[in-house]
Amino acid sequence: MDLIEKLTIPHRLQKSMIFHSEYCQEHTYIKNGQETINPIQKMVIEGQVICPRCELEKEQKALTNKVQAYYDDIQGQKIYNTFFNKSIITDRTILSAAFENYETSIQEEIQNKNTCLEIAERLKSGQIFNTFLQGIQGTGKSHLAYSILRKINDAKLNKSCLFVNVEDMMRKIKDSFSNRESRYTERYFVDLLSKVDFLALDDIGAETGAIDTDKTATDFVQRVLYAITSTRQDKATIVTTNLNSEVLFKMYDKKLVSRLLKNPKYVLFKETKDKRLSNIPF
Repeated sequence: MDLIEKLTIPHRLQKSMIFHSEYCQEHTYIKNGQETINPIQKMVIEGQVICPRCELEKEQKALTNKVQAYYDDIQGQKIYNTFFNKSIITDRTILSAAFENYETSIQEEIQNKNTCLEIAERLKSGQIFNTFLQGIQGTGKSHLAYSILRKINDAKLNKSCLFVNVEDMMRKIKDSFSNRESRYTERYFVDLLSKVDFLALDDIGAETGAIDTDKTATDFVQRVLYAITSTRQDKATIVTTNLNSEVLFKMYDKKLVSRLLKNPKYVLFKETKDKRLSNIPF
């Protein structure tokens, strides 16, 4: 259906135009700085006595509401698609991740899955807190983080969700230094990650290549992450990492880590084994 429809009043007037003796007193204009009533003679159209001005305003309002609803629908779809169109994901298998296909075989996995389901519901209800998923590689941290965002996004709350692999993001930013055509600049990511309502920073620490070493993050990495986290103090951020908080404080600036760990809900993987290695025959 076309949004800009012809108003029905003129067409109805063409069929029959009979003025009535009554006047509508609902319309005013400003005269000498004062509001003055502007009587509008009513008409008989198709057997009904109406004020043509009232009827026209009613139809204009209906058309405006229709246009606004159409615009809101487009904006809502755009926000919903942010999760799918702008997330930065290295492992493409994550795209199919959901709570339903997170496999559990031990009690810790069951507990962590239930905890993440609870986190998703709390975030959907409007609570604001950060989530910290920590454990060795291959335990399903990214799977559960993506599942939380998918649960929120599927609820269509008009809230944007974004999943970003930190290492891949940093690589894209560095590539933009020598490629002026790239949209993946530092400003692009800082603006995008700062504005989304729900953000998952996946695999913090891997971008430094510093796993199992005493290496610290570069000034560049710290600058980008600091700019993002400093604007997200009133928003929910999910972090996945193979590193514990002690190592994170050694690797990054303390202010940066304190922002990541502000009001956190911890999901720890202490007993869960690397699921990827479990599928390899030895």
